Amino acid sequence: STQSHGNQSINNMASPIDRSQLDKAVTALIKHIANSNEGPQDLLETADYISLIIGLRKIPDKSKTKPVRVDIAHSLYTDDAEMCLFVKDPQKEFKAKFEQAPVKGLTKVIGISKLRSNYKQYEAKRKLCSAFDLFLTDERVLPLLPMLLGKTFFQKKRQPVPVDLTKKDLVAEITKARDSTYLHMSQGPCCALRVAKTSFSKEQILANTLQAIDSAVDKIPRKWKNIQSIHIKTSDSIALPIYNALGGEGTVIQPAVDSE
Repeated sequence: STQSHGNQSINNMASPIDRSQLDKAVTALIKHIANSNEGPQDLLETADYISLIIGLRKIPDKSKTKPVRVDIAHSLYTDDAEMCLFVKDPQKEFKAKFEQAPVKGLTKVIGISKLRSNYKQYEAKRKLCSAFDLFLTDERVLPLLPMLLGKTFFQKKRQPVPVDLTKKDLVAEITKARDSTYLHMSQGPCCALRVAKTSFSKEQILANTLQAIDSAVDKIPRKWKNIQSIHIKTSDSIALPIYNALGGEGTVIQPAVDSE
């Protein structure tokens, strides 16, 4: 897309990712996924996420609760993914908007006061957390959510992604939010983002990974100068290296070659 070219000029540095190293890591990951799936379970039932772990040189000043939107070519959600949206009060105003312009998959809209009164108990929060594929929130109420939703959402990485409900075209805004991925900046030296599903083809995994790296690095302060390492993994695999800056800024570790 034209966007990525624009990013490179801002970045003043083409992506230093070694394609052959990325290819090796993704091939090894696919092999691991195939071995894990040899049990009797249905592949679709167990489709897991593939994530990038980005190691930073400089720890961010403070943890951001707002996930940063990152573009990817292939959405992690299908068109029939069920979404729940948290909105500011009055809830009925937004429900009316979505009745006029329905968004496929948006099956529940919950206002802040409803969330506060109906989902007080841990059990209610746990049920809500597992009832939808994706949670979205009006970005104006995002700061209230950690307290109202409790730890479960954040531990399970189900934190709602922010949308701008002041936009005219809400269908486009919510679809874009669904079809992007999100960089979660923490207080530690690493940040993570999901880039693919284990059910994706190798081409889809590679396309998403390359695009996500470009887009994510562009949103990290100091960009490539602040990137120490990038690894790729599934929830139960080891982290496979894709990139490592050695002493200098932007030195690529070459894949190990047998010394025969």
